[in-house]
Amino acid sequence: MPSLSNNSTWVNTLLAIAAVGVMILCIIGGYTAWDAAHNSEEILKHSQIQHQVRSILAGMKDAETGQRGYLITGDETYLFLFHVGLSKAKEQLATLQHHSATGHLLPEQFSALSRLIEEKRIKLQDAIDARREGPEAEAFNKARDVVKTGASKLLMEQIEALTGEILAVQDDELERREHLANRLAGRHVATLVVGLMLTLGTFLAAAIVTHRETSERNRAVVKFRTERARHIAVIDASMDAVVAVDDTGSIVMLNPIAENLFQHRERDIAGHSFVSWIAAPNRSDFLELMKPAKANVSVRSSVAGGQIIRGLRSDGTEFPAEAVVSRAEIDGQLLFTVMLRDVTERETGRLRLREQTAILSHVRDSIHVRDLNDMILTWNEGALNLFGWTATEATGKIAASLISGSSLQPEEQIREELLANGTWNGEREVTTKDGRLRTIESRRSLIVDTAGQPASQLVIDIDITDEKRRERIERRSQRLESIGTLTSGIAHDLNNILTPITMGARLLRNHYSDEKVAGLIETIVSSADRGTALIQQLLSFAGGNPGPRKRVDVKGLIEETCAILRHTLTQKILVSNDITPSLWPLFADPNEISQVLMNLAINARDAMPHGGHLTFEATNVVLKENAVQVNLPRGRYISISVIDTGMGMSQDIVERIFDPFFTTKEQGKGTGLGLATCMGIVKSHGGSFTVYSEPGNGTKFTFYLPANDESVDTTLVPDAPSLPKGDGKCILLIDDENSILQVAKTTLEIHGYVVQTASSGAAGIALFQKQSSAIRVVIVDMMMPELDGSDTIRVLRSIRPDIPVIASSGLKKPEHGKGSIESTAAFLSKPYSDEQLLKAIQLVL
Repeated sequence: MPSLSNNSTWVNTLLAIAAVGVMILCIIGGYTAWDAAHNSEEILKHSQIQHQVRSILAGMKDAETGQRGYLITGDETYLFLFHVGLSKAKEQLATLQHHSATGHLLPEQFSALSRLIEEKRIKLQDAIDARREGPEAEAFNKARDVVKTGASKLLMEQIEALTGEILAVQDDELERREHLANRLAGRHVATLVVGLMLTLGTFLAAAIVTHRETSERNRAVVKFRTERARHIAVIDASMDAVVAVDDTGSIVMLNPIAENLFQHRERDIAGHSFVSWIAAPNRSDFLELMKPAKANVSVRSSVAGGQIIRGLRSDGTEFPAEAVVSRAEIDGQLLFTVMLRDVTERETGRLRLREQTAILSHVRDSIHVRDLNDMILTWNEGALNLFGWTATEATGKIAASLISGSSLQPEEQIREELLANGTWNGEREVTTKDGRLRTIESRRSLIVDTAGQPASQLVIDIDITDEKRRERIERRSQRLESIGTLTSGIAHDLNNILTPITMGARLLRNHYSDEKVAGLIETIVSSADRGTALIQQLLSFAGGNPGPRKRVDVKGLIEETCAILRHTLTQKILVSNDITPSLWPLFADPNEISQVLMNLAINARDAMPHGGHLTFEATNVVLKENAVQVNLPRGRYISISVIDTGMGMSQDIVERIFDPFFTTKEQGKGTGLGLATCMGIVKSHGGSFTVYSEPGNGTKFTFYLPANDESVDTTLVPDAPSLPKGDGKCILLIDDENSILQVAKTTLEIHGYVVQTASSGAAGIALFQKQSSAIRVVIVDMMMPELDGSDTIRVLRSIRPDIPVIASSGLKKPEHGKGSIESTAAFLSKPYSDEQLLKAIQLVL
């Protein structure tokens, strides 16, 4: 009994455990079943979203097709397709909005799609409105201009890209849901196995039923997806119109292409007789093929013997089509599938080709098409404008025979890259029909045939010659600006070096009477003055401000230039001059005239690498009215010539030598700006240039400058009075060059001044703060490190606004201000003499 009791208890315990296990398994099974049902519902919703997105895209394409048909033909009937497509897209958008609200579609994707569709609708409507306005030709041109902007095409590409993204997301979600369904099926199986183990076979039948139910559900899901995909493929991917007709001849279904073709929505004509939408002459053919009693009719038959039939749109207009009828039996009932292919495009193809050719001819860029052997097939007006060849001359010719040029890659390599990648971009230099050298940006695209095989190449060439020239000019200008800045800095430092030499030599000259010492000192002064003149000329070459126009001693200027050249040119070049006595007066900028002479002399030197003869000539010339060779008005001129016996130039080079950046010198040995600068200087003085040269016989440059007819004051300037005395007045000198401070201080102290010095702007300000009431004049160097002259003057003025300030610099005197810098009292240009220093102080006091 105890044993039985124990067995009974053990059995009851096992049964209780089995019962608990069954309950747990029931709960798990119920939860899994709920998940499976919910998952199936989600699969259905995402499939619906895919169908609606595809319908939206098809509707927009239909609208665009209708719009293009109207733009091409002007036939208002095409607008029905336009409106049907837009209506379809809007209806599907409204349905799609519900899925966006429930979270099955991202709201931002729905918003972006709605916005793009609206923008596309506006662009399509704008082109239609433009087509409607004005006479036929004018309206067509307006519509064409709207289409040429490419904005509508870009919007359609964006819509296609966005719908593609949405469909991809939905495909991923459906795939995830399918995996979930499989996992739920696995969970069912595991539950059943555990149930079998727990109940020792009691629940085997229920587990089998549950397993079969799960399998059937999974198979139903798979079958549903397969049928759905097949349905979508037939309806949305077919390029032909598809109509399903039952055995009574009534319409069951239309795909989007059929809706567009008949200009009716499926819901509007479902259940109507199909043959009522076929033109009367072709109705009998359809009725014969769709007789249910004709069992011997083949499964697939062409209507009207493969000839073109005529269908009817909702407005009664006809369209040409090819038609095929297929028979199928489903659950004992016949179903006919009618497939119609619209051939309107084939009939209007030539007209469309002519219109596209007309649009292409108005594109400004050069566009032409070549075959794979580089024979030109088409040639637009832009190509005529760029290369000079007409379409008749170019078509049928090998491109290399017309467009000669070069690029970084040989033509064979370009063709290989084009065939490998489908595109090629690069720059080329080409010679046009009239011999002009042009730089072009060339873009080539490979055109393939219907089989995807390379057929031809589209070539688009853009003239970038002017753009490249501007880039070169900008780079050269930047380089010259850098050279000018460097030159100015060197000139400033040299002036700082020469200032103490000049002042010191003049001080020594006043204190030594010995003839030998005085002669030596005079040589130092003369050399320093010559160095000063050279530095001023260097500043002028570096682009300093132009000096004032004044009377110029042309003879002295030429002789000075010759003296410089004799010391700088090779001994193989003989320098001479031939100057007419009593030249007429000339008012000009002596620095600029000197620059012209030096530039011409340097060019002559380069033309005589093995030596020769360089001659400067100057004479008075009276130009008559018939002197057209110099293109100057009649009058009195001074003619200045620079003649060399060098290698000379050909006439074509002579015609270009004054062009900016044109040079015959090797790379890096000339900027091509020298003669252009000379021409600018001579023209700014009212003159002109002539050039005569022959290869091997030298070159003669002659420029004419107008003589001044006004009387010239030749009165001698009286000797300057003795230098002023300081009488103990206090002067503050601020300069970062100690040598200048020492010499200037000695000079001023000799002449009775009390001098305070500072080697920086900050030190000068500190000294001025302590002795501002005693200091009568401040002399400030404008170029100092850390705190420059301008900032130093501002601080000094903040301490004592009435303090007289003399600015000093090794650069050229600026034009702004009251004769100086920052409205200071005077300006001392380095290197300055003791006389200039003392007179400047006397002036401001």
